[in-house]
Amino acid sequence: MRKSLFLICLILSKILLCQELENSNIKCNYLTTFLIDTTDVSSKKEEMTGLWIGKNSSVFRSDQKAIYDSLAKESTKNSMSKPVNGKIVLDFSRIPRAYFIPEVFKVGDKMEVFDKILGVYYKYENDQKINWTIVDETKTISTYKCRKAIGKYRNKNITAWYTEEVPISEGPYTFKGLPGLVIEAYDDKDYFHFTLVKLKDLKQLIAPIRGEISTSYDKFLKKRSDFQNDPSGAYFVATGKQVPKDQVERVTKIHRRNNNHLD
Repeated sequence: MRKSLFLICLILSKILLCQELENSNIKCNYLTTFLIDTTDVSSKKEEMTGLWIGKNSSVFRSDQKAIYDSLAKESTKNSMSKPVNGKIVLDFSRIPRAYFIPEVFKVGDKMEVFDKILGVYYKYENDQKINWTIVDETKTISTYKCRKAIGKYRNKNITAWYTEEVPISEGPYTFKGLPGLVIEAYDDKDYFHFTLVKLKDLKQLIAPIRGEISTSYDKFLKKRSDFQNDPSGAYFVATGKQVPKDQVERVTKIHRRNNNHLD
């Protein structure tokens, strides 16, 4: 009886989820540049990110993640069909991985941020609304006449250039709420820089990551801080496996270099 009730609830939840989700009308591609390590300019990365916008919702994420997942599935399929000496060997080392991890899912006025720690995705509601100040300054970016706006997001000062030629109150990451689409955005240290490179009509389902753990921003921040301070200890707690003693220092240095976060 309990099993039947569980299956009914599961089916109903999936039906309700499908009813809530919608297709995008347009997709905006942003060239995103960012540092992995704020103390090392050579750690700069470039990645294409996408903003899918529908009537009442949007999602912002790395395009490379979708490419990686697709290629990884194909590689797994090939490996399973061609075992080596009776064993399935999985090797994803040649597949370019995504470095830009966070995603933002927005429905109406509610925004949720998804981010990853030690292979696990966490979700928290964004309670940090940016109070934009529009500045009397304009410039043309990719044929769009843009106006300048400045605001503060948590501990970062953000500059955004938006255009009223695309009257959609959207933008990359959580940089939304202006009277037009954000064409370019960056923080005052230029640790992150988003520039629109393409806008096209596209119908595609707007859906967030599934299988995540819901939390609050403060709890997520503490967990990330604890992990960066002691990655080997966090790995042991999560998996029950210990990092070899001669590798602890190296592992700690690697993860502490990953210190550039948008929040």
